[in-house]
Amino acid sequence: MNNNLDELFPYNEDNKNIKVGVAMSGGVDSSTTVYLLHRQGYQVFGVTMNTCGKEDKDAKRICDDLGIEHYLLDLTDNFGKEVIDYFVDEYLNGRTPNPCMMCNKHIKLGKLLDFMLSKGATYMATGHYAQITNNKLVMGDDLNKDQVYFLAQCKKENLKYLMFPLGNLEKPQVRILAKELGVKVYNKKDSQEICFVEDGKLKEFLNEKSNGKSTIGGDIVDLHGKILGKHKGIASYTIGQRKGLGISSDEPYYVTALDGDKNQVIVGSNEDLFKDKLFASDINYFTSTVEELENMTLYAKTRSRDKLHKCKTKLLNSDIFEVTFVDDKVRAVTPGQGVVFYDENNTVVASAYIK
Repeated sequence: MNNNLDELFPYNEDNKNIKVGVAMSGGVDSSTTVYLLHRQGYQVFGVTMNTCGKEDKDAKRICDDLGIEHYLLDLTDNFGKEVIDYFVDEYLNGRTPNPCMMCNKHIKLGKLLDFMLSKGATYMATGHYAQITNNKLVMGDDLNKDQVYFLAQCKKENLKYLMFPLGNLEKPQVRILAKELGVKVYNKKDSQEICFVEDGKLKEFLNEKSNGKSTIGGDIVDLHGKILGKHKGIASYTIGQRKGLGISSDEPYYVTALDGDKNQVIVGSNEDLFKDKLFASDINYFTSTVEELENMTLYAKTRSRDKLHKCKTKLLNSDIFEVTFVDDKVRAVTPGQGVVFYDENNTVVASAYIK
């Protein structure tokens, strides 16, 4: 790739008049992003969010290496209210939250973007594997890292401020590129878990934040309401889960639903997990109106690593969509997760939360 650096990321004298704030976590993606933009001549500065008391000092080191400004923005209060409180409440109500989607909407592409604009930035750049094409949100070239899924609840009007320099690259290419650019964290491991929960400590985190409510036990029942066993708090279970149910049976049981009102874990067969429709709310429109969506053939994802499922939508009232899958049923549709709608060109059309 070294021979193509000047061709792929050329210096442009005109870029020196364009100020870009880069969201920096200290990881390889955001660090490579700031290096690339600096190489292309942009007037760059970095901002690291403090959201839960953990400070990664690699981001500042990267900025120091480049001789650019670095800011540490304290968003712990906002993050606590918008993300952590939501996260705990969703689990207590029998839903599985998507904290990254909520953080991008309110914090990263909300408060952080506002801060960058206040510092004179024309654009905000991140290390997401995504693309902006004609002011539309589009999947990046690395389809194994579809990160537009997590961005799909952001405000449409904020797209004009966003830059995704890694959008046409795949993760292995970025690591090679980072090494060639001299990015010190080129080999740093990716963060896989929830950033504000210690790895493997979700149950303990929820128990502490909910003052013990997350571990209140209840019944495990079948689809007919027959009691089959006891659970230790619905927050410990997810749709599609098989192991850890503590039920003796000739045929395996899977978690098919969580009832927050009755504090029940509902189980059934693997076949019971496949759905031909779902319902969604909190709809965020990007490229189409309600009427246009109902007449479009769309492709939906119910999780970031899901495949695209051909579907049709129907608005039932002002905020509830019925989504019907056309060619196949979808396994383990999970209330609380995002459902993102794409067109045939991998452009995000709309998104919502599964009910």
